[in-house]
Amino acid sequence: MYAWRWQIKGRKLRFDFPLIVGILNLTPDSFYSQSRCEGRSSALKRAKQLVADGADILDLGAESTRPGAAFVSEEKELARLLPALKAIRAAFPDIPISIDTRRAAVAKEALEAGADIINDVSSLSDPLMKEVAARYLPGVILTHAPAELASGENRDVSIGEVKKFLRERTSQAVAWGVPRDSIVWDPGLGFGKTTQSNWQLLMDLKEISSDNLVMCAASRKRFTRKDPDAPEGPGNSGLEGTIKANLLAVENGAAMLRVHDVAEMKQILKGGSRA
Repeated sequence: MYAWRWQIKGRKLRFDFPLIVGILNLTPDSFYSQSRCEGRSSALKRAKQLVADGADILDLGAESTRPGAAFVSEEKELARLLPALKAIRAAFPDIPISIDTRRAAVAKEALEAGADIINDVSSLSDPLMKEVAARYLPGVILTHAPAELASGENRDVSIGEVKKFLRERTSQAVAWGVPRDSIVWDPGLGFGKTTQSNWQLLMDLKEISSDNLVMCAASRKRFTRKDPDAPEGPGNSGLEGTIKANLLAVENGAAMLRVHDVAEMKQILKGGSRA
């Protein structure tokens, strides 16, 4: 039995069962089309469905982080994010809200508008992000997605490399004033890693989950498909592989699962039938 604790923005989450982080993409180009929401009303509708399905945390992103995605301006990211965030916070005053962003200015605006967590796939690479994290004390999710892995070419990555990178970024963050118990590690599944590496990282996850809060974000990523080199479709779904990956993550100590299919994952974790 696990007894996890996570410090986020003045409160401490205590839980002994993996939390489900529901994905809400405020973008037209995120890789999984069913998670996309354009506009405030669409975002609020999806948020309500995710909460009804059992999401413990909502993760809002206004810039796609899929490989090859185009960067958007800070102004565009904020224009997509803030109206949806404010509407969702008003509808759900207590649910933790995570913001998937690499920009300190966006993180600052989001935290002031009611967000609780910064999910930064660049692991605080924006020089100003450290000041935002130290001032507002949100939950902070650090991801193993070094810049050299964003080239589009996948390579083998070991759990030792992931651990070294995240340990270094964590030490830097703590030195800047970010509380250690606010930091979560994400092994960066799908970011520049071969299919075999992604599955091996899940099998080796205990090496980092034994003394760190870990979130796994395998949902619908290419390596979960029956044929990773083909587009996702009815005959090449990533759902079955996602379920397998998430169950493996939980078996090896993951405290959180970031998913598109909240209802299905919640049922499986509670012992329901597998898809």
